[in-house]
Amino acid sequence: MPTTAHCRQMAAKKQSPAMAFIVAALQKDSSASYQDLKAAAEEKDLQLYPVMFGRAQKMLGLIKGAKRAVNKPAVAKETKPKIAAKSPGGSSKSDQVRDLLGSGMSAAEIAQKVGCTVPLVYNVKSKASAKKSPGRGRPRKVAASSGVGDLGAILAAVQQSAREGERLRRALHQIQAVLESV
Repeated sequence: MPTTAHCRQMAAKKQSPAMAFIVAALQKDSSASYQDLKAAAEEKDLQLYPVMFGRAQKMLGLIKGAKRAVNKPAVAKETKPKIAAKSPGGSSKSDQVRDLLGSGMSAAEIAQKVGCTVPLVYNVKSKASAKKSPGRGRPRKVAASSGVGDLGAILAAVQQSAREGERLRRALHQIQAVLESV
């Protein structure tokens, strides 16, 4: 709670007209609401924000603020190790979900039977399928071997492409002939 000396020091600082208005109004009536003060301030063309109202209340000692450490380094709190949630049967909920996934039940039915959330069912399902699928990303490049077999494969591909081009050319001529006769 701020002392009277602290309040005087805060009041001595240059305040915005809106803040001075809120402080003066709260000194007259400490039970005034934000909406009442905002309506009165709008008549005087002042902009009020809820944070200003809260700070004025704290400055006047009408409310308590959060305790703030001054010049103290932050220290991490000691955490307790988390214990996995096990069901009375001895197996975890994830194990039970894994067992039921192959039964053909829907995710909602499995969640209801095990007593867990539907997202947990989907999470366990995705982790199970991730083990079976290959790695993500671009496949590795196959090292090109320089040999006669590769040259023969290139030649065969070029010849196949030439035959395909000839076949398409004949089809195009047939289409043109049909269009000219119409």
